[in-house]
Amino acid sequence: MIFNRLKNIIQVSCVSVVNKRLIETMADDESFCKGMKTSAILESRLIDSFLTENNQIKLWILHLYNGYTSGEILSLVFRYNSSWINWKSQVLPVLPLIEFAINEQKYIGKYKVDKDLMGDLWHSLSSIQLILEKLKSDNFDIESSLKFAGALETLNYFMDQLSGKYGAEKIQFGLIYHFFKDYWDDLKECTLLEHLVIWQRCKKDGEIQKSPDTF
Repeated sequence: MIFNRLKNIIQVSCVSVVNKRLIETMADDESFCKGMKTSAILESRLIDSFLTENNQIKLWILHLYNGYTSGEILSLVFRYNSSWINWKSQVLPVLPLIEFAINEQKYIGKYKVDKDLMGDLWHSLSSIQLILEKLKSDNFDIESSLKFAGALETLNYFMDQLSGKYGAEKIQFGLIYHFFKDYWDDLKECTLLEHLVIWQRCKKDGEIQKSPDTF
């Protein structure tokens, strides 16, 4: 069925007779060599033409088209980005994805503090606190000192929120995403982003105001 449809596309399109025969012959030859149906060859070639050559990114795109939510994809990307291979993180250019996550917060809103669910997040922030304290101690110029002092002050506020210090005050996770974006150059190897997305995906549906495909 797929093969017939693809052949019809070739036949009714602007493909020249020479190219039409060439495509059919090459597909038949590859089919013979690989022991695959010609329809499978054409299908694979057609799908690959819409995708990047990067196998990891290709997988994420296919997941998205196969029904994964944007939150699930973000979690996979952030997890991969913070994974270590040969003692180095992947350091992908994920700032546009952080901005996307920030924009998605308008569909999600705020969360009540739940100490059981916040444990991983709190520990992630605690590890970032150590990183920022070391950066502050290693940089003696006034600009860097003020920068990291401000970052630590903001981070401490987030940690106090997560620990329930402010009682029933709800948490705006968009602010944490913004924090990560502002200090991306210093924190791009941390795992906080993955934990943020995972936590938001684990919330009960009744507590989340969802956009069509968000988290």
